[in-house]
Amino acid sequence: MIYDKRMKNIKKILLPIDGSTPSMKAARYGISLAIKLRSDIVGLTVIDLMSLPYGYFLNQSGTRSKVDVLEEKRRESKKWLEEVERSILDLSKETKDTKGEIRSEILEDPFSKVENAIIKYAENENVDLIVMGSKGRSGFKRTLLGSVASAVLSYARCPVLIVR
Repeated sequence: MIYDKRMKNIKKILLPIDGSTPSMKAARYGISLAIKLRSDIVGLTVIDLMSLPYGYFLNQSGTRSKVDVLEEKRRESKKWLEEVERSILDLSKETKDTKGEIRSEILEDPFSKVENAIIKYAENENVDLIVMGSKGRSGFKRTLLGSVASAVLSYARCPVLIVR
């Protein structure tokens, strides 16, 4: 990897994950990079409320089906973020290197698409680099770049590293 003086300015790395193999691979890559640069790491999962079953928001509040669907998505998201945190601890033990701050967040935004939520979060948190997979859970096998990755790459104000 070519080391540039500007890389010293990367103090916060955002790792958007969705549990897919490409996103978890990208997270491991981002973790390695963060350890080398001694950057803070933010693991982020966005729960796409628009992908919930039709009529989800029309159900009477407190009904079993409404609570179960969203809770399952929250449990999945938490599991993925815990896996990323374990990877951070494992890699930092291997390298015996000090690390920056580690944070995990789960976003639930009923008004934004996933890619918009990632971009907005990166801007609000002053992220220096976004490291993400080329395709996520909804990606088609024949596409080179998923729609979420493509949008983040196109519209984020900070550099974006896409891992294939």
